[in-house]
Amino acid sequence: MAEEKQTSENKTPSPEKSDLACASEKEEAGQSATQRTASAADFLSMHAAHTTGETYTPSDEELKQRNKRSLAIAGGIVAFMLLVFTITVLRIGGAAG
Repeated sequence: MAEEKQTSENKTPSPEKSDLACASEKEEAGQSATQRTASAADFLSMHAAHTTGETYTPSDEELKQRNKRSLAIAGGIVAFMLLVFTITVLRIGGAAG
């Protein structure tokens, strides 16, 4: 019976050890939250990067490709607007008749 008491006493952690464990876990959690906040802040403040003074001038070929891409996007937007307008007119016309 004395042996059973010793084993049960050994299984229960001392209050000092559990307090230290809780404190270290809280500290680790606080650090990870701080790290997440710092990385999120870095991501959100990317637009505030310092300029290095370097400039980039796109070549004529790059400018042509950019213009083609812009025209394709504009054409897609216009086509979508016409589709929505057509569907709207047809639905309203169908409801009136």
